[in-house]
Amino acid sequence: MHNSSVLGVFSGGIDEPAQVVIFRKENKMVLFIITVVAAIIGFIVMNLTDDEAFGMVGAVFFGVGAIVAFFMMLMIITEHVGVSATIAENQIEYESLCERQELISSEYEDVSKSDVIKDIAEWNKEVYSYKHWANNPWTSWFYSKKIADSMKMIE
Repeated sequence: MHNSSVLGVFSGGIDEPAQVVIFRKENKMVLFIITVVAAIIGFIVMNLTDDEAFGMVGAVFFGVGAIVAFFMMLMIITEHVGVSATIAENQIEYESLCERQELISSEYEDVSKSDVIKDIAEWNKEVYSYKHWANNPWTSWFYSKKIADSMKMIE
């Protein structure tokens, strides 16, 4: 499944391996709005104040807000550019899972039933999640409606 999440932080202590924690999908839009507002406030403070300290604080807010907003705009654009390829990849994965589901119903015991059931459940969970976030007004900018409409659940 296509995942456009690129923002994250590294975590892990001395005894545990570092891992990337991806920002939750529902928080992307809120973070985007906050960074745009921070950039606007920073720009206003930077240009309207005579105090040099406030001007520097405004410049920092403007700089950080603009940079983060720029990268989030790149995320939005990349999600909507490769729609055809993502739909094709999802269709191939869907058909493969359907064929595997048919195999476990047949007399062949080559395929582990639990693995197929787990993979189908994971697919259905991803389809539900993608459709949910594509229809949510707070996160829909980060998801393509065409991809969401093309994805099907496996019964």
